[in-house]
Amino acid sequence: MTDTDNEAMTSLTLLLQHEIAAIRRGDLEQVPALAARKTELAQAVEAVGPAIEAALLGGPDEAVLRARIAVLHDLIETDRMLLDGMMQATGAVIAEIARIRERHGLGGLYGEKGTQRPAAPVPLERLDRSV
Repeated sequence: MTDTDNEAMTSLTLLLQHEIAAIRRGDLEQVPALAARKTELAQAVEAVGPAIEAALLGGPDEAVLRARIAVLHDLIETDRMLLDGMMQATGAVIAEIARIRERHGLGGLYGEKGTQRPAAPVPLERLDRSV
């Protein structure tokens, strides 16, 4: 592997570490800013795939390369899990905002003329009659 190949892996590793740290400390505005560079570096690592494969076939630095790949894999998985969590949290917030808007809109707590609707009684089928 060339120095450029090594640099691509090192840069991606450092960027992922930076992004994971930013997410964990709540500095979420950095995530979109890093996305383009992360894509660029991932493509660069993919492009050197044949060189990596050749180095894994018994090159002098095979053990070191395998360790670097394992670290990169763990970082990618951690980043994926954090980003998935962010997406789920964002979806939950959007759903909650939509629910609140619906509840406080004309179809929720207030009638067509803006007056507050009376609280709806609990339907009989929801009452526990076993007591």
